[in-house]
Amino acid sequence: MKISSVCLVLLTAEVYGVAAREAHYTATVTPNGEGYTLAPQNSYGGWVNPEDLTPMPQCIAQQDQSTWLSTMTKCTSKRCTRHFAFICTHYQWLTQLSCLSIGFSSNVIEGYLPYCGRSVLAKAQLYLWIRKITGRTWLVDVGDANELQNLSPASLTKGYAAVDVIYKAPICLTGSVSALSMEPFQHVVASCSFTSTAQHTGNAARPWEYSESLRSMIALDFETVGYNLAGRSIRYGDYFDKECFCGAFAIDPEKEPCLVLGQLGLTKERLWINATCGAMSLPDNWTDTLKTTEFAYIPTEDWHWPMCVADMPKQVIELTDHCATDACEVDSSGYCKVKRAVDKACFCRNISYDSCGGSCQIFETRIDYIKWLHDLCGNVQDWHGLPDNWRQLAAPTPLELIPWRWTLKPSSDSNITNDTRLGSARATEKCASNEWKLGSFALVNIATFLAAFLSQRTFIHQIARGFLWHPRPRCWFFKGTLIAALQLVANRFNVFLVQTTPGYEDVPVIELMLLWCSMPRLAWLPILLNFPAAASFLFAEMILQCLSSYCMVMTASYGLEHGFYRGGMERVERGGPAKIMYAGALIWAIIIISLVLFKLVWATPRMDKSRGSEETPLTSSEGEDYAVYGTFSVKGHNNWVSQKLSVELYATVKIILLLWIAQWLFWAGFIGLSSEEYVFMHILSPC
Repeated sequence: MKISSVCLVLLTAEVYGVAAREAHYTATVTPNGEGYTLAPQNSYGGWVNPEDLTPMPQCIAQQDQSTWLSTMTKCTSKRCTRHFAFICTHYQWLTQLSCLSIGFSSNVIEGYLPYCGRSVLAKAQLYLWIRKITGRTWLVDVGDANELQNLSPASLTKGYAAVDVIYKAPICLTGSVSALSMEPFQHVVASCSFTSTAQHTGNAARPWEYSESLRSMIALDFETVGYNLAGRSIRYGDYFDKECFCGAFAIDPEKEPCLVLGQLGLTKERLWINATCGAMSLPDNWTDTLKTTEFAYIPTEDWHWPMCVADMPKQVIELTDHCATDACEVDSSGYCKVKRAVDKACFCRNISYDSCGGSCQIFETRIDYIKWLHDLCGNVQDWHGLPDNWRQLAAPTPLELIPWRWTLKPSSDSNITNDTRLGSARATEKCASNEWKLGSFALVNIATFLAAFLSQRTFIHQIARGFLWHPRPRCWFFKGTLIAALQLVANRFNVFLVQTTPGYEDVPVIELMLLWCSMPRLAWLPILLNFPAAASFLFAEMILQCLSSYCMVMTASYGLEHGFYRGGMERVERGGPAKIMYAGALIWAIIIISLVLFKLVWATPRMDKSRGSEETPLTSSEGEDYAVYGTFSVKGHNNWVSQKLSVELYATVKIILLLWIAQWLFWAGFIGLSSEEYVFMHILSPC
């Protein structure tokens, strides 16, 4: 019993003695490496369990580890960790810290530094491992770790990129080797990679172990480089250091890896290298043969046709399919995104201005068609698909500035004869004489003065009666209609003269008569000279102005529709007269619209007053002058009405004067616009 009690006490004492000798440490870690201390769970007089050592750095795990493991093996041996009296009860493989401090000398680290020094983060991770194990503040030479003391995002000079971008590189590039070190592309990326935070890739609880069969230390885990070493955090994922990659990987400009795979593969390669490393890593003329959608290729979803696409022949429409190919669309990061596109050079080689007819060569659709062709193919080398006068065709012609589509052009066979001179002579003989032309033009305005002359007798008769404005509605209505009819007869006579000319038999009668109705007339002058005929002239002028609205409204609408009032006639041949013509038409329309609106507004209160006056009884006397409400005499009332009508008459004359000015602007511009064309010349002189 006594022996057993002694053994139990000794065993207990030994166990507690071992526990007393075991020291427990807590690791203190900061991102920049300050305060890093070795944190073994158990220490046996400077010997620690291998699993308590810091995991192998990432850059060491990616290289030949033999020297590294040999150094650790030399410092590892089987040690007794428990005793019973003088008998060892437990042996364990332990690593001596002081041995590691000596073993990982500058000579050992120097062999690993070229690879680990590629990335500043990988180098910082190695430095922290060395500092924890050896307490040394440098790697190979004193001061070579100064830049690693306080890392920041700016320490990654070119920044970083997600590892996923390697999928945007063509296979011919990812399967190539660096022209500098013959190292595979994927290995270079791996040497420069890091994670958002440090991560274990094996048995984190047991990163090291001594293998008795191999008689060597082995690594069961290594720790990835974490971006948190830079003192910041980024989104979870895998990344690589651009500066590291671009410094370790290079392509041979004379033997680019994707050169044999065609233009698309070469484009993807160069765009990837440029987005990752910059243009300095590429040949000087690297952009010359790019197959991108920025210029030479148009994505199919961005392709558009001109307005006259309905009149384009089938072979032109099918060119988009014939010239379809794959091209690179450069994304926001500068990498290639393959798109289905149309080869501009291929398309333009097979199209010209004459390839499409119909509406493609008529006014606005022609202008849009030419602009479309110029924008699409104008910069394509050796393309000459536009006619020499395409700049003139890209703007409205003087004839197209005229809003109506009919003309007074003679038929093509009107003057055809075997002898040109004889034909011209015969044509001249058939034309109306100059006297007839002048006389017919004079008839356009003579009706106004004729009506003024005829009205003089009525004026004298009304004075004799003593009442200047005696209402005779049938008289002024008849005379006003007569004046307008005379004007229309004169216009119809002019049309007859035109139709009797060979080649002009099919001229539009109504349209031409309505156009001549818009000619400026001195209707306001007879009104001022002859008050009694004012109502007749006003009524006639009202009829003629209504008829002239056909051309005026058409012109103003045509100008608004085609943007002539918004700078649509800039740099257009004879644009000045055209501006005057369209300005006159717009002024005329504004005056008429304003007058109608004014009359509508003015008529509303007058209608209310008239209802009140109808309900009020009138009182009168049998004398010559009878009173209204016992206050005003009829004679006074007539004077008041006469003065009021005079004011309204002068206001109406002013409006007619403004319309006359607008019509003069219209016709002055029209004459200037068509003076060198057959249109206006044949209106007054069809031969």
